[in-house]
Amino acid sequence: EVWGMTETGRVFADNFEPRQVTTRAFGRPREVLEAKVADDDDCEVASGAEGELLVRCAGPDPRHGFFSGYLKNREATEEAWRGGWFHTGDVVRRMDDGMLVFVDRKKNIIRRSGENIAAAEVEAVLLAHEAVKQVAVLAVSDEVREEEVMACVVPMPGVAADESLGAALTDWCLARLAYYKAPGWVIFVDALPTTGTQKIQKAQIFPCGEDPRRRPGAIDLRDRKRRI
Repeated sequence: EVWGMTETGRVFADNFEPRQVTTRAFGRPREVLEAKVADDDDCEVASGAEGELLVRCAGPDPRHGFFSGYLKNREATEEAWRGGWFHTGDVVRRMDDGMLVFVDRKKNIIRRSGENIAAAEVEAVLLAHEAVKQVAVLAVSDEVREEEVMACVVPMPGVAADESLGAALTDWCLARLAYYKAPGWVIFVDALPTTGTQKIQKAQIFPCGEDPRRRPGAIDLRDRKRRI
């Protein structure tokens, strides 16, 4: 596994034995590239806790070898470099042995009742279900819990996309994840918008300003989570 960004000009790599294949581990900080896992106040979190990955070049110039800045956007550049660390926007965990493990992009983290939920983790569990061809998990508003988990599911051909399947998918997640991570809403769609490289474009699933919970076919499964 390798981690890198255009902005950093360098990478972390899990290229020494024993490698941790399929775990999302991508290496340890090196002498030339320092790393810190921090909370929203840029304070370092404890080992094993999730936080944003901050990086910088070791030595007197933390920006050495990095990009020069975002085009015609000095404010965005300085915001990314606040506190002398480059804020990557990636949520990771740093294990006791220093290994860094990728969780998700920060923008894909769902915050429900104070709990952080990685959309990628829920998507991986749903994709393991035989009825799911493709899925995108995202946050929707919730009047009580701030945000709730919604799964936008493309079912396998021939599968009946109904409320019974929606309930089965939530139960599938409840059996494999912490209860709060399971979808509280499920909606079945014919297709999901993707880029030329088949990356799902979550921002294009629903028009800007639309409440996905009000979309015809959205299945409210929050009661199944309350029973746990």
